[in-house]
Amino acid sequence: MEKVAFFNRSFTLLDKPKYRWMLILFITGFSIFFINVFVPFNINSWYNDSGIQQFIRLSGFGIFGGLILVLSQFAVRNVFGVKSFNVGTFILWAIGELFLMTVFFVIYDNVWSSNFSRFLIIFPDTLRYTSLGILIPYSLALLFIAQVIKIKEVRELKRKSDLAQRNDELLDFIDEKGIVRFSVSVSQLLYFESADNYVFIYYILKNEIEKGIIRNSMKNVEKLVEGLSIIRCHRSFMINLKKIEFVDYKKSNCKIKLLECDTLIPVSRKYFPMFKPYPGGSNVIYP
Repeated sequence: MEKVAFFNRSFTLLDKPKYRWMLILFITGFSIFFINVFVPFNINSWYNDSGIQQFIRLSGFGIFGGLILVLSQFAVRNVFGVKSFNVGTFILWAIGELFLMTVFFVIYDNVWSSNFSRFLIIFPDTLRYTSLGILIPYSLALLFIAQVIKIKEVRELKRKSDLAQRNDELLDFIDEKGIVRFSVSVSQLLYFESADNYVFIYYILKNEIEKGIIRNSMKNVEKLVEGLSIIRCHRSFMINLKKIEFVDYKKSNCKIKLLECDTLIPVSRKYFPMFKPYPGGSNVIYP
């Protein structure tokens, strides 16, 4: 049962195209470097060549290997609609790539020797050499991709943790002279409204809506709340996404109802798509 569970485990390292390109470029580059510098299996002595001709012949194995991976990871996956693997299907897929590489390597090698009758004779050795040669770069590439994904996940967790911490802390509102006029917890904020050179801040205090005012521009206040759950919905309004009760939208206009607030906040056409997830209807609950 444990083996079955292991092979059914989700394998997501190559779900995104950018990670597939990482795999392909790493294996191609590593193969070209390794095969020319370390010349495994005495591959440089298989034919009577040297210099640039030998470099081109040896590099061809790495380039063809990369092309096979491009074909496998993009064209074939698209044809069969393979968006993700589990561990078992990935192993089978990698074995298929290995066999396909071997076939092309044998064909490529026969082009240089001009002796296609050797195909079946050298196939087993080529399969063995390909397996040994591709295992290292393939494994290193997957380890590198896994590390990249892990670092991104850690950064995202830290970002969410920092955001949650900021949502619980007091936010100082300063005027155009840099003087702190008052402080409000981010979780208490409802919406912001600008009028002339002033910004009105509406927030909840002891279950009542309070209003603060500072002499400053909405643009400066927007920079102050950057990274929080506060976004612009109108030239004169910003709202706290976490306070949305519902969005009432129609063909020509859109308005937002906030929790504990009777005022309907307008949404301008510029920001309309952000609050209109579905065409038609009204009173849509915002997630």
